[in-house]
Amino acid sequence: MRTPAAEISVQAYESDGLLLEQYAYTVGLVEPIPNHSHEDYQFALSLNHHGEYTYRGEVHQIPVGQLSIIHSGEVHAPSDRPALDEPAHFAMAHIHPKWLNSVAAEVLDNPKSDPFFSAVLPPDALLNHLFLELSTITLQKSSQLEQDVALWDFLSYLISRYALDKPTTSSSKPSRQAVLLARDYLRAHYSDDVSLDNLAAVAGLSRFHFCRLFRKEIGVSASTYQTQLRLAEARRLLAQGTLISETAIATGFYDQSHFGKHFKRHVGTTPAKYTSQIAISS
Repeated sequence: MRTPAAEISVQAYESDGLLLEQYAYTVGLVEPIPNHSHEDYQFALSLNHHGEYTYRGEVHQIPVGQLSIIHSGEVHAPSDRPALDEPAHFAMAHIHPKWLNSVAAEVLDNPKSDPFFSAVLPPDALLNHLFLELSTITLQKSSQLEQDVALWDFLSYLISRYALDKPTTSSSKPSRQAVLLARDYLRAHYSDDVSLDNLAAVAGLSRFHFCRLFRKEIGVSASTYQTQLRLAEARRLLAQGTLISETAIATGFYDQSHFGKHFKRHVGTTPAKYTSQIAISS
């Protein structure tokens, strides 16, 4: 007898570079999610089922109640397990670097741009608690002050305890700066029909060298990165209650079918299921 697909329900809140989600999966088959990266920092905590990530060249086993940290711009993928044998519930947050940079400027003596965290699974009960407080308070539509304090408490503790200087890079500075120019251009024009010629010109590189260096520096191809940017914005729009058809057009996809194919591949469910099962909290 064929195992049915797992059902997914989502509660979400989005506001100005902060996306908080709580997922509930039933028993069943799950869609594999490929390697990807995103501009935001990603934090996740399983409430009842151990998790697994491939990240920084290792497979990390994540115990129940343990917060995991995925750094901005770093490639990762969740477990490739084909099915869940028990229901799974977890909380997730995508937080734009501007929030961490703002807090770092106040709590660190010599803050660096985009605080770096070497710890993937910091064994810290207080940090786990602060993250759950942030998720719960925000999704329960608490007062703005309560939400602001919860976000500050989590980020200030995280940064003061675990932020390090960025690791040195073996890339030459001119090459890296060229790629970052193109990356920033994509961030600003993610919904546009940008060509490889456009990006190579922005970077001041040949198309061949641009493709090679972009993948080396960012971890994925320029086209995959553009898709990731589009889907990150799409999730925010859907969490705000925007129609699927409007979201597809606003984020640069050719049509709703094209959008749906990419959304399911990267998020693990269709936009229709995501929208029908979501509890809009913004």
